[in-house]
Amino acid sequence: MSTELTSPSIPQRWDSPFDSLLAPEIIALLLQDAPLPEELPDEAGRALQMLIRVKSAPALAGIDPTRFPQHLPLDGILLNDARLLTKDINEIIIREGDYGNSAFVILRGSVTLIADNLPAHLLGRGSRERKGFMAMVKGALRRKGDPETRVHHTERFEAGSDQGDAPSIFLQDVPRVLDGSRTHTIHAGEMFGEIAALGRCPRNATIISAEANTEILEIRWQGLRDLMSFAPEFKEHVEDRYRQFGLRPLLQGLDLIRRLDPAHVETLVQETRFERHGRFDWYGTYQKLLSASSAADRLRNEPMILMESDYINGLMIVRGGFVRVSHSHHGGEKTISYLGMGQTYGLTEILHNHAHPDQVIPAQHSLRAIGYVDILVIPTHLVEECIIPSMTPSEVAEHSRPLRTQRETNDLALTDHSSLDARDRLGPGMMDFLMDKRTINGSAAMLIDLDRCTRCDDCVRACASTHDGNPRFIRYGDHQEGVQVAQACLHCHDPICMIPCPTGAIHREDTGEVVINDSTCIGCSSCASNCPYDNIQMVEIRDEHGLPQFPSHHEQDGERLNLFSEGSLKRATKCDLCFDQKAGPACVRACPHDALQRFDMQDIDSIAQWLSR
Repeated sequence: MSTELTSPSIPQRWDSPFDSLLAPEIIALLLQDAPLPEELPDEAGRALQMLIRVKSAPALAGIDPTRFPQHLPLDGILLNDARLLTKDINEIIIREGDYGNSAFVILRGSVTLIADNLPAHLLGRGSRERKGFMAMVKGALRRKGDPETRVHHTERFEAGSDQGDAPSIFLQDVPRVLDGSRTHTIHAGEMFGEIAALGRCPRNATIISAEANTEILEIRWQGLRDLMSFAPEFKEHVEDRYRQFGLRPLLQGLDLIRRLDPAHVETLVQETRFERHGRFDWYGTYQKLLSASSAADRLRNEPMILMESDYINGLMIVRGGFVRVSHSHHGGEKTISYLGMGQTYGLTEILHNHAHPDQVIPAQHSLRAIGYVDILVIPTHLVEECIIPSMTPSEVAEHSRPLRTQRETNDLALTDHSSLDARDRLGPGMMDFLMDKRTINGSAAMLIDLDRCTRCDDCVRACASTHDGNPRFIRYGDHQEGVQVAQACLHCHDPICMIPCPTGAIHREDTGEVVINDSTCIGCSSCASNCPYDNIQMVEIRDEHGLPQFPSHHEQDGERLNLFSEGSLKRATKCDLCFDQKAGPACVRACPHDALQRFDMQDIDSIAQWLSR
């Protein structure tokens, strides 16, 4: 028996290429430093031709490959983090409302973008496959404490090679739909889908193939991120496309802009400024914030967007992320509330200055970035020229109310956003707590009423029974005024755990849950390290016999030898919101005292109502 060993078999980012039909050895052949052989295998030849065509597409043609590091070459990204799709006419490529994890470049043919909302049945939306009754009973009866079992990573890709390919879905009744909808044709060489992929947000349009045999390159989020990092020309191209296609729907979704005529909307689209504040991967700044000794120190660690008493130079619209709103109070600062995606700031001051040019007032609040924030700024002169003339007298009066209240009560009132009375509804202590802990990021945060909770742990047992004896959360966490935020995945609006994942294993489901694809998780712990809330755990995995799994060497005869000195293999695990359960989260259903609930932390009304029971 030969004892010559190859390199250790430890899971790596590109162990499983995005294109399951492209073998890793073919990619290795194309990426080698030595000149390519004159005769290539058919598969390698097709991949090479695809690579040439892709790099000649307008979206990618200007990229300089020398800017990329040796360990992350441009060709490596395109071969490993992209795949070639062939779509038939009227086949749906992306659906409005689905969360996006990839972008697309058209290589041949064209696609049709449908800007209007379409009924669910036309888009082929079906109910998610849920566990059947027998599967749930089997899970509930499983012996508690059984370790998590997995197929070894060297075997799982073959075992599941045919899984994960969604069936083709075709738009129904296409002539009638296109006749009554706003549409736009996207031609060969152009890109689409990058806005949702980079913003980790839902798609804002449905796109279908306009021709038979349309060829499209799909680039998963990790590759898109690397292209943006090392190719400034590509980044500029993406931002120009956002201004052309993404900005207009966002602006027209605002009540103040929806009624404007097309000429004014076009002016706003062309003149709106893009601003970014904070770090895209804000985990490090958050840890620094947590270590700060005082509230003032914590505020100083949040990037300033607008300082109180500064001149308002435009209407600010939050494109992504969260903004802290505060004002001066007894020598310090008092947090009023926060702004989320689609909310605005500055109209109250602009209205006053427009009506009273001889009594110009500055910003009445300070705005700070909580993590990473994308801001759109419509210049003040365009607000005065395009938006204010279209406002009704009642709207002007409503948006001017905060300043009138301030003059009458000698106290700073809230600005022109209904969400800004959150402090009054939740209480100052709870508001500051949610802001400082950044729990506001959660779309399904687990809140526990400690006055009702009897510590019976029925919630934990229900979670364990649902997940083969392995609970996915810890009934422990920070608390304030009798309310605990349990250590369970928040399913964040801005899930930064997804940022460093090299394979895209942690991703958003179409319906919003943040879940981990076990077949592509390599156990690198990047997501766990990047979760600001410590809600992702790395667990030791076992085989079907209950024995730990280890990295391995392979002998030349194919026999696998475990490499025990490297330590056992681990996988990331966390709350998946029981996405495969028909009745929803088991923890909520199991609580006998109605002490536990999952909340979208932007739904202030529901949280306030629950707190005041």
